Amino acid sequence: MKKFYIETFGCQMNAHDSEKVVGTLLDQGYTQTEAPAEADLLLYNTCSIRDKAEQKVFHRLDQFKREHKGKTFGVLGCVAQQEGEKIFERAPHVSLVCGSASYNKLPELLVQLEAGNRRVTGLRLDTDETFDTPLTRRDNPHRAYITIIEGCDKSCAYCVVPFTRGPERSRTSESVLREASELARMGYAEVQLLGQNVNSYRDPSPAGMDFAGMLRAVANVDGIRRVRFTTSHPRDFVRDIIDAIDEHPTLCDHVHLPVQSGSNPVLARMQRLYTREEYMRRIEWIKGSAREIAITTDII
Repeated sequence: MKKFYIETFGCQMNAHDSEKVVGTLLDQGYTQTEAPAEADLLLYNTCSIRDKAEQKVFHRLDQFKREHKGKTFGVLGCVAQQEGEKIFERAPHVSLVCGSASYNKLPELLVQLEAGNRRVTGLRLDTDETFDTPLTRRDNPHRAYITIIEGCDKSCAYCVVPFTRGPERSRTSESVLREASELARMGYAEVQLLGQNVNSYRDPSPAGMDFAGMLRAVANVDGIRRVRFTTSHPRDFVRDIIDAIDEHPTLCDHVHLPVQSGSNPVLARMQRLYTREEYMRRIEWIKGSAREIAITTDII
């Protein structure tokens, strides 16, 4: 039986993507190992947010090559999408390059690898699909991630996410609530709703649920005792989100709302689509809540 090893860098979305990738490989007959030396297939799930991310990736790939000759190597995630087939040029020992928007194609990509294909890619971004799979292998026995929206339609000047994750694609509310109910049945007490811009969620089904409505719906799932969410964009952060937190003790009293800068000229150059004053208005909403809501942020 073939074994695989996966190494993950980056945000919660990447961590959850790796859980899905692991579940998919297990379903394909692979077994997971925590020892790279034991693996036939070594996967590197990458992040391109940090400075010099691609250099770090290629350095790690060189390490893999030196230490694990004769293995099959794959690059997943944002650097895979950003660099594409150029990875084969800089790291000829790599056989698989797959961005997050193509993870649902992994079973057929694995078949191509097993058939002897030396270079296999999944790099599509023109898709409305989300990587929704029942095969997820959860790493935490108490808290589970649920991706409700993938991609980003913003164009922040410093950010590659729209180019590596594709356009915004929301899951149907029925799909999300079915997963939340199944997680509760399995004994998970806490769920965390994920998205690059999680509060941009818009239900594509006729139900038409927005993000605040999704929060209320998940909070009402029997067996779920805590609900978190990340990451919010100030542009799409509406007062109804705070109203939902006030209404439902199940919704954790914490909001992560990246400001990036307190300077309007800098925010304009960043193309953040809000001003300092608009951001502070949202902070006042949070401070005016009936509950004491913790606020965290990011600053560049």
